[in-house]
Amino acid sequence: MVNFEAFHEDFRTISLLVPETRGEPTRFEVSSSEETLPLEIRKKVNIEGGYKYTLTYEGFIFLNRIYKVTDDLGHECELRSGEIVRTEMFDSLYYYDGDDLGVTYSKSSTTFKLWTPVAKEVNLVWKKNGAFTKTPLRYENQGVWSLTLQGDLEKTPYYYEAYVNGETRSFLDPYAVASAANGKYNYVIDYTKTHTMHNERIGVSGTDAIVYEASIRDLTRDPALNAQNPSTYSAFSTSGLKTPGGHPAGFDYLRSLGVSHIQILPFYDFEGVDETKPFKHYNWGYNPSQYNVPEGSYSTDPDDPYRRIDELKETIDKLHKAGLGVVMDVVYNHVYKVETFPFANMVPGYFYRVDKHGYLSDASGCGNDLATERRMVRKFIVDSVMHWAKEFAIDGFRFDIMGIIDLETMHFVRQKLERLDENIMVYGEGWKIPSPLPFEKLAHMHNDNALYNIGFFNDLARENIKGSTFNLKDKGYALGHKGRGETLKAIMRGSTFVHGGIKYPAQSINYVECHDDHTFYDKAKAALPKTPKKDRLKMQKLATSMVLLAQGVPFIHAGQEFYRSKKGVKNSYKSPDSVNMIHWRDVDEHAQDIDDFRRLVKLRKNHKLFRLQNAGYIRTHTRIHINQTGTMLYELFDEQEHLLCVFKNCKQKEALPLEADYELLYHSLEEPPLQERTLHLRDIGTTVLRKQKG
Repeated sequence: MVNFEAFHEDFRTISLLVPETRGEPTRFEVSSSEETLPLEIRKKVNIEGGYKYTLTYEGFIFLNRIYKVTDDLGHECELRSGEIVRTEMFDSLYYYDGDDLGVTYSKSSTTFKLWTPVAKEVNLVWKKNGAFTKTPLRYENQGVWSLTLQGDLEKTPYYYEAYVNGETRSFLDPYAVASAANGKYNYVIDYTKTHTMHNERIGVSGTDAIVYEASIRDLTRDPALNAQNPSTYSAFSTSGLKTPGGHPAGFDYLRSLGVSHIQILPFYDFEGVDETKPFKHYNWGYNPSQYNVPEGSYSTDPDDPYRRIDELKETIDKLHKAGLGVVMDVVYNHVYKVETFPFANMVPGYFYRVDKHGYLSDASGCGNDLATERRMVRKFIVDSVMHWAKEFAIDGFRFDIMGIIDLETMHFVRQKLERLDENIMVYGEGWKIPSPLPFEKLAHMHNDNALYNIGFFNDLARENIKGSTFNLKDKGYALGHKGRGETLKAIMRGSTFVHGGIKYPAQSINYVECHDDHTFYDKAKAALPKTPKKDRLKMQKLATSMVLLAQGVPFIHAGQEFYRSKKGVKNSYKSPDSVNMIHWRDVDEHAQDIDDFRRLVKLRKNHKLFRLQNAGYIRTHTRIHINQTGTMLYELFDEQEHLLCVFKNCKQKEALPLEADYELLYHSLEEPPLQERTLHLRDIGTTVLRKQKG
């Protein structure tokens, strides 16, 4: 220890670290340019290399002013903010509920506002007459610093510089909405000049939704498409693209499937890709850099502050016109780098959770966890979500690692969105992960009773239909497993009768494959290496049909319907394009299977029995039986119709007598299934029948 250091721990206490070489002072005081307060020694303990004093004071220390602690031996140091920023009183005193943080632009003037209660000085660094200049902000109250500059500042580059905890730090505006390439600086823009959205949200949600996950980069990267500006917003929404075999590709392919929503991998500004050389590196985008700015590597000109906004808005607008909703994949559980992200430079110690030893917690697995339970962190998240919902007409939000976000924040998000549009979907990864915050305060799926109108990815479906994600050799039902009968019944009924599970079907996001982990094709190949490929494809088709016909919300990973492979890579977040991109020749090869997928989508949409709204109705209007061979009979009935779905996971020949006449709605097997009143099955696949009424 070499420094004489003082930390403000709460609104009455200061901790002082004194090296042995500085002696043992007996009197202390804290002073600013305007006042001096005596400090009383409450505790002194020996620590390695010196002493730790606990000092108290009477009065109020203004956090935006410089204070120095001095002792009777002539030593002094600047008082830094310590644990005080994590106290309830700090959260209460400095909570700011205004809606004007960031930049407020007009042609005559622009106002800049930044929240940093512990900064002693804040400067706007902005470009004036071709050169950067500094202009100080004025402290107002509740931790907000403000500056209004006269004149038209449109397209002016800027960033902030603040004196915090004894050093000057430079950082971007966390509320910024426009940026130069690679976050070099932010821009003042006139948001009214950005693309006007002409098409409204699609107005579909809950169990009426069918979600299809895709990546802007992956969709049009394949050279076989000959897409102009591949892997960009504009390419994502370009009509007329064809596979080598002449089938619809890209945007036209998405539109042809019949799904309701496209969940798009992160398109806020992220790190891991050089926006000026986007194909040099690959990244999924779970590295938040600027939460309210569209990603620049997907733009045809990342240095143009308007271009990336307009191109994204135009893409969403085209998707809406085609009847497709957009679900935005958001990551409010961690940031990419604490050191460079604005938060720690603005208010050190406030924005991130720490463990009992004071170190950053790592429930996210990314080196830091946002302290969403703190009021200004929560406000930032809610404000950010509302920005995207209002400006880009987003139809839904998928929350990454939602299980470590606190319940209250998710309630605020849901309530604010509900006021805007009750059909905006909210769901996320509800895994129960140890965190410094108690489990009962977190938005994981075992707190389902505490969360209304918020869905969860149902890993029960994934693990039991496909097989364990964490054991490549483990086989689920679709890969031939004969057990897990009661669990499978629960899955098909929306998992609404599982203890600690889903309480209403719209909460259950049913899936067997997503961007994470092995694709179904790669998992099946590893689990069943000696099984003929044609049989493994039938197994995948079976799994997909179960997802589409189960109660709840179906979720399909792009390419799942044509057996997408990532060459066996489990976690391809930074694998090359050759691993991640959609290979459109696969569409030509599996055109019939894709048509079967479309038929299943249409079947779900045409029969409300597949889209029941509550657990009570599911209980009285469905029946499931699984026989000894593993064949599952899934019945759905109401006053209008009676449906029978048969899922078969083995090649054993079976004859199933039926007590009444049925008509065939869907059949994925080759042989005719019905002879008089007997269902003849011998292969792996799915059959859907409707009983004749009257």
